[in-house]
Amino acid sequence: MISLEDFVNHVVNAKIYDLGQPYFNGMPVHPEDPPYSMVIYRYHEYTKKIFEKIAPGFSDSMELVITSMHSGTHIDSKCHMARNGTLHNGVKASEIVKHSGYTKYGTEEIPIFVKRAILFDVPASKGLDILPHRYEISAADLEKCLTMQNVELREGDAALIRTGYSRYFTTDKEKYLHDFAGITEESAKWLIDRKISLLGIDNLAMAVPKPFNVHLMFLVDAGIHVMKSLNLEELAKDKAYTSVLVVSPLKIVGGTGSLVRPFALVNQGKP
Repeated sequence: MISLEDFVNHVVNAKIYDLGQPYFNGMPVHPEDPPYSMVIYRYHEYTKKIFEKIAPGFSDSMELVITSMHSGTHIDSKCHMARNGTLHNGVKASEIVKHSGYTKYGTEEIPIFVKRAILFDVPASKGLDILPHRYEISAADLEKCLTMQNVELREGDAALIRTGYSRYFTTDKEKYLHDFAGITEESAKWLIDRKISLLGIDNLAMAVPKPFNVHLMFLVDAGIHVMKSLNLEELAKDKAYTSVLVVSPLKIVGGTGSLVRPFALVNQGKP
């Protein structure tokens, strides 16, 4: 059994990989979703006058952010999508929804994840830097990644799928939203059958050609949370195929998801 000191040293000496994308005005979001917007709400020039009598020289500033919880790097709650009005374990969405949020399966129920994670670098397994336009990732592609990377996907692991399209998040909104590659119903089933704890991918829609049905397979059928719009380029560059993934969603009561800034820890030893 590893000692506390060894564990602390392992964490302190690990390389940290930031898997989150930046949030900015004009960022790519689903065309049917509200756009992300941030404005400065209070300026230093203004607040300096407000506080001049009680704290001469003091000022502060703050912003106002308007967004859904499905902008940029985010994780989905189990109430986010339904099949024929039904959520995971047969829960009726209409019976748990209020104007202020959902009374079950809300964002506050998403756990903090600290999981062994496996990177599936699908382009690299094909000798590519990025997958072709609208490429459909098969189960065989995922198995090939494990073989070439010499790693094992275990029950309870998080699976991180790299397509290469994260590069377009900040450079080409239309390419990011419409040209992406993704998993299929077949490869989704392959992952679900291996009882992963969390799926993460570097695009927004997740799947090709049926993104909605693949979402339902994870969220409704299997009750597995999905995380999208990751940046997996540095992990792939360093061939860090095995890592410790840390994800801490916001506790938004009744929410359908959460903005997140996940990170991966990688040391010389395998976690």
